[in-house]
Amino acid sequence: MSARTWFLLKASDKEVFGPTDLATLKSWASEAKISPLDKISSDDRQSWNRAPMIADLQMDLLVQMPDNYLYGPTNVATIQEFLATGEIDENVSIINCLDNTESRLGDLGWFSASPHQSRSASTTFQGTGYDRSPVTDDAAQRRIAALERQTMELQRAVDEWQQAYLRLQQQFVESVGRDPL
Repeated sequence: MSARTWFLLKASDKEVFGPTDLATLKSWASEAKISPLDKISSDDRQSWNRAPMIADLQMDLLVQMPDNYLYGPTNVATIQEFLATGEIDENVSIINCLDNTESRLGDLGWFSASPHQSRSASTTFQGTGYDRSPVTDDAAQRRIAALERQTMELQRAVDEWQQAYLRLQQQFVESVGRDPL
């Protein structure tokens, strides 16, 4: 019997990656390369599931951002990336979707036991295949932070439009009795 192959569909640009094996897919998730909006297929792209629905990816955490926006579900690696970029700190709330608990990030055991005690781009991305050297120019750091904030805002807008689309699709189905073409 042949091993199952997987495909990743990026929500941001609809680019498809694969076929690949589960180990590679898991490494992409642990490297924060898979977002909660991305989709995964294991049946040769016949059907797609949201990445958090794949249990092996361990995307089980929601991050309550400082503006009360919920990001996720996601995994520990993505949370560490948010820490490195300054998007969050140890005071944000983390909601575990598996056991329905909410905790302050700094109070979680894996936060204090993290090998990334000094959270910066150079430490957070070690071992992930990214070639990141610390940016020392203040203007470049400010620009990077601004671009990261803009990316988060655009992702929120995409989420809102997608939810609006799903509501309209549901209204269509309820009024016509079939899915739109």
